[in-house]
Amino acid sequence: MFWNDTKYALRQLIKTPGFTLTAVFTLALGIGVNAAMFSVIDQVFLRPLPYPNAGRLVRMGGLPQNGTDFNTVSVPDLRDWQARAHSFQGIGFFGMQPVTFEGTDGAHLMTQIMSSTNLFDLVGVRPQMGRGFVPGDSKEGTNRVLIISHEIWKKYLHSDPDIIGRTVKVNTDPYAVIGVLPEGIGFPGNVDEAIYAPVNMDDKGLEGRDSSTLMPFGLLRAGVSIEQARNELNSIHEQLLKEYPKEESKERIRVVDYRESLTESARPALLALNGAIIAVWLIACANVAGLMLTRTNGRRREIAIRGALGAGRQRIMRQFLTESLLLALGGAVVGLGVASAALRLLKHYLEGAVFNGDRIHIDAAVCVFLLLASCVSALLFGLVPAWMASNVPAQEGLREGAVATGTSKRQAHLRDSIVVAEITLTLALLIAAGLMMRTLITLRQTEKGFVTEHVVTAMLFMPTHGAWWNVQNPEKAANLVQVFYQPVIDRLMHTPGISAVGFTTVRPLEPGWNFIDGIVVNGRPKPNKGDEPSAHLSSANDGYFKVFGVRLLKGRFFDALDTPDSPIVAVVNDSFAKQIFPGEDPLGKQIEVADAPGPRHWATIVGVAGDVHQQTLGEAPNPEMDLNLMQMNPHDEMYPILSSFMNIAVRTSLPPTVAEKTIHSAIQAIGPDIAMQGFKSMDDIVDDSMGSQTLAARLLGIFGFAALVIAIAGIYGLLSYSVSQRTREFGVRIALGSPQNTVLWLVLRHALILLGIGVAAGIAIAVAASGVMRAFIYGFHGYDIFTVFAVAAILALCGLAASYIPARRAAAVNPIEALRTE
Repeated sequence: MFWNDTKYALRQLIKTPGFTLTAVFTLALGIGVNAAMFSVIDQVFLRPLPYPNAGRLVRMGGLPQNGTDFNTVSVPDLRDWQARAHSFQGIGFFGMQPVTFEGTDGAHLMTQIMSSTNLFDLVGVRPQMGRGFVPGDSKEGTNRVLIISHEIWKKYLHSDPDIIGRTVKVNTDPYAVIGVLPEGIGFPGNVDEAIYAPVNMDDKGLEGRDSSTLMPFGLLRAGVSIEQARNELNSIHEQLLKEYPKEESKERIRVVDYRESLTESARPALLALNGAIIAVWLIACANVAGLMLTRTNGRRREIAIRGALGAGRQRIMRQFLTESLLLALGGAVVGLGVASAALRLLKHYLEGAVFNGDRIHIDAAVCVFLLLASCVSALLFGLVPAWMASNVPAQEGLREGAVATGTSKRQAHLRDSIVVAEITLTLALLIAAGLMMRTLITLRQTEKGFVTEHVVTAMLFMPTHGAWWNVQNPEKAANLVQVFYQPVIDRLMHTPGISAVGFTTVRPLEPGWNFIDGIVVNGRPKPNKGDEPSAHLSSANDGYFKVFGVRLLKGRFFDALDTPDSPIVAVVNDSFAKQIFPGEDPLGKQIEVADAPGPRHWATIVGVAGDVHQQTLGEAPNPEMDLNLMQMNPHDEMYPILSSFMNIAVRTSLPPTVAEKTIHSAIQAIGPDIAMQGFKSMDDIVDDSMGSQTLAARLLGIFGFAALVIAIAGIYGLLSYSVSQRTREFGVRIALGSPQNTVLWLVLRHALILLGIGVAAGIAIAVAASGVMRAFIYGFHGYDIFTVFAVAAILALCGLAASYIPARRAAAVNPIEALRTE
């Protein structure tokens, strides 16, 4: 029975290739983009983590002011948590740093995970080869050991079967490889290419409660909820505040499911885009439903004959649903290609930006989704037309002229409603895209506080001169200011085409590398721990201000008189001056970073600079304090940072490729073991800083345009069919003397009514959704009347243009021919 229905359905669809191809490609667009988005959602939110204990893993840390992410904690705090908390089976920590790793074919820059020795015990992972960490591995005086990921073993060590026990070099220091992880396993998240080394928690450099450098995570005991663990840690933190009031921060402790901690930043934007893609799918289904209704009305005589020959309502419904299913399956097959193309676009923007972004691909789950989506689509667009077909009265269908005049008011109203729904959803998508574009334009026009033209930057990494975790002996450290930074400046400044060279620990629009510390003002009572005013701390040379064109509001920038032997000086930004010294002149004031180590605590403010957007263009600038890089020596607090990594910025008229080679050559000439990565122009960095907004704007624009095409096709198809069904009416009107313009207006008025209702509903939905988008898309500031009405006008004009062709056809009806066909 089903096979007979299928064969008959195929014959019917082949007889109408125009209808069939239109329906299939419309559905392919709707189903395909949803399959692509499903692949993203599946990898980012649904796919289980590859850890046996994933269900009980949590991230914890201090709660930042923005309410998301995690602040690091100190070693003493972590030990207190481990000793006092009973909700956890274990608590560990990790940290990440870039390092050079020497494989069989040379050195490579990669990520090193510095962790507690219980890292893999907590996540439940055992090495594929060798062993895991044991407590003795992190003790001072023991040989340095390393666990490597499967990808590192395969890619850089050529799958050496004898790798266990072999010595490799990390930052030129020898490490013994003791284990290789299973394939596809990485921590944290999806860091596949990584090496793992234990941290010595007895290190004197980590013993202060104000030295917050650890990112903790924990394994909950069976039956313990996240809420219970959060309450217990906050209770412990309150006890620590009483015991160490001057050292402990007053921030609350945040505990979140580990999977959620990896995906929470991407969730709002991805779910908002998913809503847009679902809207495209619904528009596609609505369009095909309208086509099916039109086709059903044209087959009334056929349906009536089948009914007269004994076919029941269920039999007719089954036949029409079979046709719908075949159309949907065809849409799924073509949609696989659409999904593949859409995934390439999505992956271009999402890889490296979201958890598992590099693993997004077409797999069996996506194919199953395509199949299920096609079945649901067949029901969505096929059920009502099938039900309508089963209700065609045999007498009406067999009546002469039924094909031309048998349209019921109920079907006409239903088709109108479908078109209105398409217009509504399309306009809502287009307005969202327009508002996102307006947001991008606004962000680009924001006063950045720095110039981008002819500025290129890169990050430098100094492996042999120390790293974040192991610069503990300043007496033996070479001063990089004299042996590296100043020579590089001198060399580049003698290069034609280069006008300024700057070094800074934090370049503009670099949110991942800002260091926030409490500030103490000389002469004021020292506040309790956590009550100090905070500022972003960085170290830069005088060239930094020249390269980026930072405005000087008061005082001076750094100069040649600021030497390592002279008193430390600082330049603060306008926000710092207004917040730390309201109503006062900050010049000459002495400040220090709270509890800064080293003999030189105090820095004298010599200048006030204009605000620079260090985080994002959508965030207000924070208080910022810049110390003079050229004054730093191995005893100073900032030295472990500048001896590990540094940003170089150059103002140059050279082409970017030439500038990159020139800068790299100068660096290699002074420090051949120093790596340079991330070379970019500041214009590109500004564009990258708006990545989520750009992604949302572009994808919403693409989906909105696709919806517009579908909606315009729906309007055109509806009016064309309406004109064909009212040919006799128009012929009679013209024969009785009605002007052609009157007939033209009848059709256009119908279109205007549909457009008016759809536009009004679309504006209402877009305005309501703008509040949701404001929460989902960072930097989105809501709707503006100009954008809303401009987009509505464009849609209305497109709709009228699509309506004009069938309207002209109606006005050109030959009365004699129209009446003869009836």
